[in-house]
Amino acid sequence: MQYVVVDLEWNGSYSKKAHGYFNEIIELGAVKLDDDFRRMDTFQCTIRPSVSKKLSGIVTDLTHITEEDLEDGTTFAKMMRRFAAWIGEAPTAVLTWSTTDLLVMMENCRFFYGRQEIPFLRYYMDFQAYAQQRMQITDGQQLGLAKAGEMLGIPEDGMSLHRALDDSLLTAQILQKVAQPESFAAAIQPVDEEFYRRITFKTTIISDIDNPLVKRSELCFSCPACGQDLHRKGKWRFHSRAFCAEFFCRRCDTKYFGRVQFRLKYEGVEVRKRLNEKQESPAPEATDTAG
Repeated sequence: MQYVVVDLEWNGSYSKKAHGYFNEIIELGAVKLDDDFRRMDTFQCTIRPSVSKKLSGIVTDLTHITEEDLEDGTTFAKMMRRFAAWIGEAPTAVLTWSTTDLLVMMENCRFFYGRQEIPFLRYYMDFQAYAQQRMQITDGQQLGLAKAGEMLGIPEDGMSLHRALDDSLLTAQILQKVAQPESFAAAIQPVDEEFYRRITFKTTIISDIDNPLVKRSELCFSCPACGQDLHRKGKWRFHSRAFCAEFFCRRCDTKYFGRVQFRLKYEGVEVRKRLNEKQESPAPEATDTAG
C-alpha cells in the first residue's frame, strides 16, 4: 500500500448556495510515500475560488496567499481529477493532520458535487491522533503540526508553514520519525458508509436529566475517605455542560460537590465524573462597634 499525506488551505465566506458559511479550498498539497515510508512524489495545486473572490484577512496573513496568486488557479473539479490521476490505481491510504482537512474536503464535495463522498478515498488515517499516541501526548490537548515537528527536532529551514505542500512535507517527515509498521497499519480505516456516518456524527451533551440514556447509577458517588455512599442534598442542576449537585457523607461529616457529564458519541454515551470536597467560606470577623 502507498500513503498520500494531504494538506489543504481554504477561504471561509458566506454562500447563499450553502445556506451559510462555506470553507472553499484554495490550495492542495500532497506527498506520496511507498510502503516503507520513502518519499516518491509531491503534488501541489491552487484552486481559483468561485464562491468569493475576496480572501479573508486571516487567510492572507496566515498563508501569504494573495488573490493574484489564485487568478491562474484551476477549478475544484479539475483539481480533483488531476489529483486522482496522480494518486493512481495502487491501494492508497490518505492521511491528514487531524480530521479537519478531511471534513473540509467533504464539505467541498457536497457543495460542488452534491454528495459528500470523496471519489479517490478508500482508506484513511487521522495522522495527528496516531502521532500523539506514538509521542505519548496524553494531556487531552491537540498537538499542532509545527509543535510536533519542533518536538521531534525537524528543522523548518526553507519551509513556508501554512502552505499546503510544505505542511504536507512536514507531516511526512513526522510520519517517517514516529511510524511503527504494525501500529501504523492498524490505525488505517477502510472508508465505507459507516466511516462517513462516524466522521460526520456530532457529539452532543445530554442536558435532560430524564433522558433514558442517563443511567441513574452514574449519578451516584462514594466518599473518597470512607467509601460510604454519599447523600445528595437538593436537586440536580445543569450547569457548564454537566449535571451538578451537592453531596454529604454522614459518616465523615464532609460536604462534596459532584459533577457528571454525559456525552453522546457515535460509539455510545461517554460519562465523565468529578467529585471535589466543598470548602466552606470562613465566617466574617466580628467588628467591635462599641463607642
